[in-house]
Amino acid sequence: MLAPSRLAPLAFRVERLTVDYERGTSPLQDLDLEIRAGEITCILGESGCGKTTLLKTLGGFLIGRDTGGVLFQGRYLAAPTSDVVMIFQENNLFPWLNVRANVGFGLRFQLGSRKQQRQAVDRILDLVGLDHAASKYPHQLSGGMRQRVAIARALVTEPQVLLLDEPFSALDISLRRRMHALMQSLWEQTRKTMVMVTHNVEEAIQLGHRVIVLGGSPARVLIDKNCNFTAIKDRYGPEFLSLQREIEDMIYEGADEE
Repeated sequence: MLAPSRLAPLAFRVERLTVDYERGTSPLQDLDLEIRAGEITCILGESGCGKTTLLKTLGGFLIGRDTGGVLFQGRYLAAPTSDVVMIFQENNLFPWLNVRANVGFGLRFQLGSRKQQRQAVDRILDLVGLDHAASKYPHQLSGGMRQRVAIARALVTEPQVLLLDEPFSALDISLRRRMHALMQSLWEQTRKTMVMVTHNVEEAIQLGHRVIVLGGSPARVLIDKNCNFTAIKDRYGPEFLSLQREIEDMIYEGADEE
């Protein structure tokens, strides 16, 4: 995996962020953190600690329920933007559309001729290795292929940031690791900023240039680790296993305190 620049500008700055839900619950309160452009940042934590809430806030979906602020590229985020696209755990493909039509759906609302749109879809299908499946329908695809369609649909509109909410949690270990390889390849080719929520510690260390662990209620940052060096990417090596144990112990201890 190529290394992002240490001098990369900020994609997001979260400043004293508080998100209030009904019944007085506040999964996030006075949270501060920074996410750099061109990095893969993985967010871990026990269930209910605010990971997905943070992701939705970065996407501009919880405006009005939050105080403090989220700056995107130096400006306060006031609404969802086409520069930031979210991929959910459920791929939400349209079952009546084939792969090509699913991937190209978002382009219907953008400028460009049909020829240009078709070329854009073809380019992305080739990038994610689905050019051979363009005419198939979702029910004809494996779980991994459906998730690749969802990723292709997000990429085709050329956003600057991908937000991923546990995108591989339903896949078996073999498919999951294939998807990891795909995400690494996509990052190397596009250098997109990616923020991914996951429960899988191995996945976070393997994919992330940076790993953030949230814990507590309301959530706070427990661990913020740089994972962008070769030794730690060996899942059987001592550096990898040491960090995996540190993170798992922190999550377990945080959950035990609740």
